[in-house]
Amino acid sequence: MNHIFHSLGDQVFETIKEMIINNSYRPGEVLQIDKLAGEFGVSTTPVREALLRLEGIGLVDIERNKGAVVTQVSEKRSRYIWEFRRLLESKVSRDAAVGCTDEEIEAVEVKLRKVILHPDDFEAYQESDTALHGLLAGHTENPLILESLANLSVHARRIRYFAENGPFREEVIEQVSKEHSEIIAALRQHDPDKVELAVSRHLVNAEERTKKALLEIAGA
Repeated sequence: MNHIFHSLGDQVFETIKEMIINNSYRPGEVLQIDKLAGEFGVSTTPVREALLRLEGIGLVDIERNKGAVVTQVSEKRSRYIWEFRRLLESKVSRDAAVGCTDEEIEAVEVKLRKVILHPDDFEAYQESDTALHGLLAGHTENPLILESLANLSVHARRIRYFAENGPFREEVIEQVSKEHSEIIAALRQHDPDKVELAVSRHLVNAEERTKKALLEIAGA
């Protein structure tokens, strides 16, 4: 029975998390427990549990007499997230350069080639992006680094989707795919310095794209 409840709590948590990441629930929006329970057809207990977990990873603030409020997206918060990602991914990229196999690289490259051929396919882009960053993190054993990176990835996706007002435009996907290709090329050489440089360049460019889009929103 507990296992079923735990699974239900996980489902509610993941659903609300993705809706916040995709900006279906907007920054500043109040999430009412009773209303969410009605929408999901569950009791208030798994919803309350999910909101507490979401507060723990910084996606909502639970305010007295108000409920759970979706956290704001800001240029300052974005800067902190990208800075921390660069630090962590510098480490994991070097581990991947040494530890990854040519077969693993080829599997990611197959997904990337599909995106290059079809930059209008956002689902294919997401799959390729997840696969590449999964490969980069897949050869680091430190669980604290991996947990932090997974949490940061959630926030980075949310900020990017907010800044782009939904799925990325084709020109952005084309730019990202070019940067991903450069990372793949460096991985094929198994050179930690080259992989770290390619990943760092990609993250700096991603931050600049996000910053530009956030400034456009602020000026609108």
